[in-house]
Amino acid sequence: MVEINIEKELENGMNDLSENWIILLETNVENALEVSMKSVKFFVERGMSAVVLSSNRPYTNLLDIYKKNNIDTEKVIILDGVSRGKNNGKNKNVVFLDNLNDLTDISIILNETLQKLKGKRSFLLIDSITSMLIYNDPRVFAKFIHSVLVKMRINNESGILFSLEDETKKEIRAEIAQLCDRVIKIGK
Repeated sequence: MVEINIEKELENGMNDLSENWIILLETNVENALEVSMKSVKFFVERGMSAVVLSSNRPYTNLLDIYKKNNIDTEKVIILDGVSRGKNNGKNKNVVFLDNLNDLTDISIILNETLQKLKGKRSFLLIDSITSMLIYNDPRVFAKFIHSVLVKMRINNESGILFSLEDETKKEIRAEIAQLCDRVIKIGK
């Protein structure tokens, strides 16, 4: 297996982007978890807070991964679409989503969460376009992404849309990519 330097590839890919950027980050299945985790670490270490919309892993698993990799979890809010739990107040950095196909509810929660970080340098990571498409009609999901990204642009927010290479339908990928400032492919 070829060793990849995720941080270096991110740094090169981010070169010359404006302060408030939106990128489509693509990788292969084998590197997905590491690329996602190191992306969060990369930006948190540069003083940003993260909002992670997770459609792949429950927040407890993500927090364990982040802690083991020395990511400041106080700077990470996880929107957990997997556990379908209820927040018992023990962790202020998690919001449970009822259903990954309720895009209206997700949009409202995203807006509320990003508003809480208003004035702080932050970014939204949608951890898997590929997984979200399992739960949603591709055309409806594309409209949702378009709406989210337009709101982010209006509010001068940054974001990462994470996708698995060759796993996202070409039409949807093209539609999403055109809304991003750059497509960064890692580990190819």
